[in-house]
Amino acid sequence: MRNYYYIISGLPDIGFDDSKAAMTLEQFRTEVFDSLDGADRKLMDLLLLEDECRNLIGSERMEELMADVKADETPREGVPAFMYTFVREWMDESWREHAALAQDRLWALFYEYAMQADNAFVSSWFSFNLDMNNIQTAITARKYGLDMQKVIVGQNDTSRALRTSGARDWGLSQELDYFDDVVRLLEEPDLAQRERRADMLRWNWLEENSFFNYFTIEKLFSFMVRLGMVLRWTTLDREKGQQLFRQLIGELKEQTEVPAEFR
Repeated sequence: MRNYYYIISGLPDIGFDDSKAAMTLEQFRTEVFDSLDGADRKLMDLLLLEDECRNLIGSERMEELMADVKADETPREGVPAFMYTFVREWMDESWREHAALAQDRLWALFYEYAMQADNAFVSSWFSFNLDMNNIQTAITARKYGLDMQKVIVGQNDTSRALRTSGARDWGLSQELDYFDDVVRLLEEPDLAQRERRADMLRWNWLEENSFFNYFTIEKLFSFMVRLGMVLRWTTLDREKGQQLFRQLIGELKEQTEVPAEFR
C-alpha cells in the first residue's frame, strides 16, 4: 500500500459547513492525480466516471458513444463496457420517453461496476450510496403504491431485500447501522435541507471509515468526495436546490409507467 504522506499532509482542512471551498476539484486533480500509482489512479477515476454518468444523457459524450455503436466501432480506450451497454439500450426509442428510468438503469450499471473496485473502502462507499438511494426510494414507493421491482436498482443484498421482503423495515434495520438515519431523512419536509442532511450522513461515513487510513489512497478518495460536497453546497442556492428536488420527485413518479419490454 503506497504512502501518500507528503500529499495528504499538504491538503487543507475542510469542514461540511465551510462557506468557501479551500480549493477546486481541478486544483486537487492537478496536484494529486499525477502522483498516484496506476491502481490508485483507477480508484480515483471512479469519481470522475461517476460525474460523467451523472451528466451523460444528452451530452456530447453520449453522442460520440452513439456514433461508435452505429458505426460498429471498436470501443474507445478507457470507456467501460457498461457505458456501451447503456448506450445500446438508450438507442431503443422506448427508453427516450422515460429519462428517469434510463438514468436509474445507468446508475445500476455504474454501481455494479464501481462496487467491483479492488479496494474494500471504495467498494463499500459505492455500496453505501446505492443503499441510501434505494432505501429512500423504497419508502417513497411504498407510500405511493409503486412497484418496488421497477424503482429499486442494483443487485446487492440490500436491493434484493427491498424488492422481495414484506417486513416493515425489509429486514434491514438490524443489518445496516445507518438504516434508521436514512429513514429519518424523509421526515424532513424541506427537500434541499433533506439532501443536505443526506450529504452529512455521507460525510460522516467517509470520516468514520477512513479514520485509520492516515496517508493512504482511502484518505485521498475521501477528501475528493468531501471537497465535491463543499463545492456543491457553496454554489447551489436554496431556490435552485428546491427546483432540483421537485424535478427529482417528478422523475420518480414517471417511473410508474415503464416500457413494456422492461416490465
